[in-house]
Amino acid sequence: MLKQIFHENLDIQNVNTLPRRAFYIPYKPQEAAYDFTTRYNTSNVTVMNGDWHFEYFDSFDSCVANLTKEKKQRLTVPAVWNLHGYDQLQYLNTQYPIPFDPPYVPHNNPCGSYEKNFELENYNQQSDYHLNFEGVASAFYVWINDEFVGYSQISHSISEFDITDFVSAGMNNIKVIVVKYSDGTYFEDQDMFRHSGIFRDVYVVKRATSRVDDFNITPHLIGDAHANINVHLTSKTQLNEAEVQLFNPDGELIAKQSVEQQCRFAIDKPQLWSAEQPNLYTVLIVTEDEVITQKVGIREVEIKNNQLYVNGASIKLRGANYHDSIPGTGYVMDEAQFIQDLKLMKQGNFNAIRTAHYPKSPLFYELTDYYGFYVMSEADLETHGVVRFYGEEDQDNFNLIMDDPQYQAAIIERIEASIIPLKNYNSIISWSMGNESGFGINMVEGLKHAKSLDETRPLHYEGTLYRDKAKNYDVSNVDMISRMYPSPEEIELRYLTNSELDKPFILCEYAHAMGNSPGDLHEYQELVERYDSFIGGFVWEWCDHAITVGVQKGEPVFRYGGDFGERLHDGNFCVDGIVMPNREPHDSYYDFKYEHRPIKLIKQEGSKISFRNQLDFTNIEDLITITGYATYLNEDVKEFAVNVHEFMPKTIKDIDISNYITTENLSAVMFKYNLNKEEGLRHNGFELGYDQVVYERKTNDVSHLTSHELSYKDVDNIINVKCGPLVYAFNKNTSNLESVIHNDVIVFNTPTKINIWRAPIDNDVNIKGEWKYAGYEDAFSIARDYEIVEESDSLKLIFKTVVIDDVVPPILTGNVTWSVYKDGKVNVSFDLERNVKAPYLPRFGVEFVLSNAYEKVNYYGYGPYINYQDKGVAAYLDNFNTTVEENGANHIKPQETGSHMGTSFVQLANQQFSIVAKSDTPFSFNATHYSLQQLTHTAHKDELQDEGNTYLYIDYLQSGIGSNSCGPELNSVYQFDASEISFDFDLYFLENK
Repeated sequence: MLKQIFHENLDIQNVNTLPRRAFYIPYKPQEAAYDFTTRYNTSNVTVMNGDWHFEYFDSFDSCVANLTKEKKQRLTVPAVWNLHGYDQLQYLNTQYPIPFDPPYVPHNNPCGSYEKNFELENYNQQSDYHLNFEGVASAFYVWINDEFVGYSQISHSISEFDITDFVSAGMNNIKVIVVKYSDGTYFEDQDMFRHSGIFRDVYVVKRATSRVDDFNITPHLIGDAHANINVHLTSKTQLNEAEVQLFNPDGELIAKQSVEQQCRFAIDKPQLWSAEQPNLYTVLIVTEDEVITQKVGIREVEIKNNQLYVNGASIKLRGANYHDSIPGTGYVMDEAQFIQDLKLMKQGNFNAIRTAHYPKSPLFYELTDYYGFYVMSEADLETHGVVRFYGEEDQDNFNLIMDDPQYQAAIIERIEASIIPLKNYNSIISWSMGNESGFGINMVEGLKHAKSLDETRPLHYEGTLYRDKAKNYDVSNVDMISRMYPSPEEIELRYLTNSELDKPFILCEYAHAMGNSPGDLHEYQELVERYDSFIGGFVWEWCDHAITVGVQKGEPVFRYGGDFGERLHDGNFCVDGIVMPNREPHDSYYDFKYEHRPIKLIKQEGSKISFRNQLDFTNIEDLITITGYATYLNEDVKEFAVNVHEFMPKTIKDIDISNYITTENLSAVMFKYNLNKEEGLRHNGFELGYDQVVYERKTNDVSHLTSHELSYKDVDNIINVKCGPLVYAFNKNTSNLESVIHNDVIVFNTPTKINIWRAPIDNDVNIKGEWKYAGYEDAFSIARDYEIVEESDSLKLIFKTVVIDDVVPPILTGNVTWSVYKDGKVNVSFDLERNVKAPYLPRFGVEFVLSNAYEKVNYYGYGPYINYQDKGVAAYLDNFNTTVEENGANHIKPQETGSHMGTSFVQLANQQFSIVAKSDTPFSFNATHYSLQQLTHTAHKDELQDEGNTYLYIDYLQSGIGSNSCGPELNSVYQFDASEISFDFDLYFLENK
């Protein structure tokens, strides 16, 4: 049944496929018009999704030999077989999954043999029938009624076959062999789980023999008040003319024309399309037996003055890289899942998406047209594995494929497959030629070909950076300068202030969001807003990639690379999104939402406030209400509405809050920005963002303290200090507080610890080895000497202390002073010098180990989101109530999370006692039920064991977060490298009343 093998031939990408065309589904004239919500509700379509007979084989030869034999298994289409018990689950970032020997693939090449019987809807011998596969990984062969139909590859592309001569009335049979590896595998080395199978829709379309096959629709703006919609019927079959009808966004027919080849509709006062206002016209192409529907947004994209313009306005892209990734279905995504993500993006103030690293299904673009997103649509092309031949990355190999002409036809085919089917979706404002594939003559030709297919959209390709500078390659068809993961300092120095550069700058990937990440977000956004030529960027990435393997305590259990017994993998590098696999937002999601807020407080002097409208096309008055909330030192709160009449795009409005409220004894003012009407995926009243001005912090005094006489006993290695019902035990050998007893009841009895370690975050990957070598993980304190000083209101215990570990010199040296006051307050102060020859510190503070009954948390500081030096811009100052269980982010791989800087008061309480830490100088605190040892050495969150403890950390400082898991080294400003540490805070041990 198979006379020739095609999947190891670089010259053959497909066999017997129809010419690529714009995506559409023709309906019958008497049927309701096509809509993405009812895309297959036509008798012209036979949907092939659903139950198929299936058999899995370890090699192509055995699969072919058994093609006609009965298949005993069943598999739903669409699906990836890896998540149904077949083959190996594998996550890879840059490595190829097979030896690099193109076009050849291993003989043991996993294959899926599919079979299904089907009957065509209203079969008509006078019609043509076209079989469509929207996505198959990685290549496939098709038979209808045991006759070979054709072959295709390019996983994330539409393959269409004319099966008219193969089908008949009644029952028909289709057989498909899907091969896991093909020569296409060398072009699809994307950072993702490597799944296989028919993962997008399959259907047969009945076509009239007299029809439109392909068409282009291009809008064009003429000044501020006029536009044209140009319709070009580029391919027809046995058709003289069609009627083209135009409907306005309200659904009213406003024009129609009979067309042989092309026509133009002139529109006065057009309703333009943008991500903010996604107005859509509708074009119907009507023939005797078919109606083709295409939504059209009138918008025009330009690159000029080193900026990106949409409809004449210079815009900024606030974007996310977006893989197809669902923990239970892999590459398979449906309408509800797309809408769930798009809703979260809209609610997070994202306006742009890069389809990393392949085209999505047509349904996705219909949704982004409708809901309003700027899309950079990317070709299914990545050859990153060429840099990993000999271990670590070798950039010298990056151009190996892109500069070798034998690969040119395959590369151009992939670019073509990414453009032609999607050319009529107006949300696509840029074509990206692929990802991390180096540069060379093949990309030069690919860019030329892309321009010939579409001159209306700018082209993107980051790989020009890796071109051989000795060769004079033509890069004129790349319309923007693109980078991934440079530091803000490099961006400004190398690109934004470089007068020789004549194109806008964009970050196709930045702020690598792996684990507790990213930091530095505000620095990037500040540059975007300061420089017109910095047109924005796309966070890497939208969601964590992981596989669901069960449920524990009502929560899904996720696994990542290396958890499935695979030999080659890249660990948890795929767990790098701002939302979890189940779309629960990480704290970083809210940081992006904050940075992308539509209104920004840009200046404050006393009671005078300046706001800027960050939107490109919208009058704030038409969309958003600004409400102020003034909080006073006596806890009073006053709400007031801020009037912003005619607050036009990119303009500034000044107000004086003294016109609304009294400013005497004012602590802080929060300005909240809420929708004043329903808008797409966001409901009326939805909070889009906020800004806060802090005038004076509250004091959070501890009241009802009673004074007692102080006494102490210095026995063996312990100094016991008694203050009324309280007894404090201090260790003379360690300078730690050993225990606190209240009326013979234990408040806590595990020694405190001077702590400089944090459970490494993913961004610590490059520094944690130095930290461990320097002894930071297991460091402990030794008191070399001590002094007891009695004062009128207190007793001071001064310990000469070193913080040290085995086989390393002292890390910290100086005094630790515990002062016990007559009212029961304890002050601990540190005056230490750091060994500056050692690496910068992860953190410095005190660890308290309490029973897990200490669950309630109240704090006055920045929350409710976690925050660090360079992370947590969404956090604001307030009194917060939470629990230890709820504190911190939910990361699949355990690591440091849950800290709150800017705290001046924190209280942990159990049924009987409260422990309070307080300081006039704000500190950072964290509370968790898991020890640093567990968090450091446990691979998965669900594997953390209940230790029966609550761990409280009061920190002077932590090093920043950064994004060094893939991005630049942590900015030196956020490295905890101070040579001296001076820090103190007060402790209260209170009986609850």
